[in-house]
Amino acid sequence: MGKQRRILLDSNLWRYISDAGFQGRLLRVARHGNVAIQIAPAIMYEALRVRDAPLRRRLVELMANRAFHRLMPEAFSESMEILHEIKRLRPEWLRQTPDLAFFERSRKDWSRKMGGFWVRCANSPDHEAGYIAESEGALMDQAEQQIREMRKEMLATGWNGNLGLDEIRMAPKEKLRGWNGEPVEAWRLESLVGVTYALGRPGHPYRDWIAPFIDIDGGLLRRPEWVAFWLHDVDTQALARQWLRWGHSFSQRFRKVTSGSGGDNQLMTYLIDTDCVMTADKGFVDIIEACRPFAPKPLPTTQCVIAGEIGADAVLTQLEAA
Repeated sequence: MGKQRRILLDSNLWRYISDAGFQGRLLRVARHGNVAIQIAPAIMYEALRVRDAPLRRRLVELMANRAFHRLMPEAFSESMEILHEIKRLRPEWLRQTPDLAFFERSRKDWSRKMGGFWVRCANSPDHEAGYIAESEGALMDQAEQQIREMRKEMLATGWNGNLGLDEIRMAPKEKLRGWNGEPVEAWRLESLVGVTYALGRPGHPYRDWIAPFIDIDGGLLRRPEWVAFWLHDVDTQALARQWLRWGHSFSQRFRKVTSGSGGDNQLMTYLIDTDCVMTADKGFVDIIEACRPFAPKPLPTTQCVIAGEIGADAVLTQLEAA
């Protein structure tokens, strides 16, 4: 058997398959078919946020099955990209002796087959849902509101879509030490602001994955070299996930904002790790296609399917025949 085609199902398809009672068909495809069905932590988190407890348990039980190919959290993959660029460009920032105990414990919690995050979800979905609700607080609502505000801000500038995503430039609102004074690619400025905020926030996943290797609290985030690293030095291809986050965020500003918009932004970072995204969300497909010509790395194919049981049956029939 050759290399299996990797398939990433959006959260809406998991729901349609579960509602239709097609769990067995999906599991047979995952175990014996010619495709690899992937499950992203961002998709599991969406299921854990479902308020209908019986529905939540049903979705989580399906998603937690070992038949599916479990991806690492997007924060891990993004953090590894950042660390690789630091190693290439600023090796002096790296700790001589990394504190790997917490890092390895966290990595194993996500990657182990027995025990860890996925097994906790399967065994105690309500407990995990409560933990997610407590740890996230109003973050998802804030993300949705932030997208709405950014959309208003961009529309107010009179931008009418006449520039490609690779041509959009921005400048900091105030002079930053380390910035050369010229407008920079928009994703660079947004990443500088976002990553700096995340690393300065105790408990943020970026900080958990990066702090063992970098002394974050020693003043690095306030130094000109940190600003120059993001605004001028890093390679776009090397930080493709940061670009994809920005590409989604920017494109979303001109489309209808929904409760899933923040989750879709997380899902964008997994596009590098799959061959095909299947979803019933036309807006998400439109954003992927808008980013495709300008993305720093090739993006997977997309397939927009009909909602409901009809769409679930069509998807499974296609996967069964692959």
